[in-house]
Amino acid sequence: MQPVDVLLSEAVQFVNAAQPERAWRLCEQALSRHPPHPGIHQLLALLALQQDRFALAHQHAVASLLLRPDHLPTLVLQVDAARAAGLVSTLAPALERIVVLDASRIEAWFQLAVLRQDALDFVGAQDALRQVLRLDPLRVDARMNLGMVLQALHLMPQALASYGQAYRLQPSCFGRIAHALSSASSGSLWLSLEALRADLLRAPELA
Repeated sequence: MQPVDVLLSEAVQFVNAAQPERAWRLCEQALSRHPPHPGIHQLLALLALQQDRFALAHQHAVASLLLRPDHLPTLVLQVDAARAAGLVSTLAPALERIVVLDASRIEAWFQLAVLRQDALDFVGAQDALRQVLRLDPLRVDARMNLGMVLQALHLMPQALASYGQAYRLQPSCFGRIAHALSSASSGSLWLSLEALRADLLRAPELA
């Protein structure tokens, strides 16, 4: 009987040779002949994701993480599979673990911010968005979302500052800013769009 690591190595070779069916069969053999192995489940998760079998990919990613909880590539696989399968409830814990293990993961911070924003956790969303902007100060979508979060927290001067930075970086986002500021929660009115443009250009840098 071949050791599980040998089967895994051969399966990876089949993946690299664009023969996913043979890789899948080898992984299934490994699961049937050996105790659960995190690398086998990880590879099956990747193969299932490539085949658009999202729920199965998530199942294998979770099985791998039970054996190797802090493996970053598998956590990323779990997030990708969960998003594709619509398993929203599993996303936040995985993303939170990713940023604990590697705080430089901008996309993980941004996805976590969006989840928190959708859950009306505006303080948590603000924290995550500030992490995004610490890593990439020029990221316009993060500045836009931070403006919306600050607006939801009734911090209008800070929200306007964030919108102003977004507008100066990308003038085409003006329509989204105007729409957000026209909501009942903003508590601010502009007599004209040109006045709003001027205020955005004059808005201070957000600390």
